[in-house]
Amino acid sequence: MNNEPVAWIRSGDDQLSLVKGEDDGYMVWNPLYKHPAKTLTDEEIMSEWEESKDEVDFARAILRKAQEK
Repeated sequence: MNNEPVAWIRSGDDQLSLVKGEDDGYMVWNPLYKHPAKTLTDEEIMSEWEESKDEVDFARAILRKAQEK
């Protein structure tokens, strides 16, 4: 999954752009994504932790699990 923004929207005047403009302190550019972030339940995370060998194995396992959703 590509987690890069697909567009930017500027707060204050709702201007939409495919490239991020410069924040001027008043109107801030916010990223828009094609897909919402995928989340795991506490139970899913704890299950992966219990089955993992170390921290790196755990990190890889939860990333794989989130991509399955």
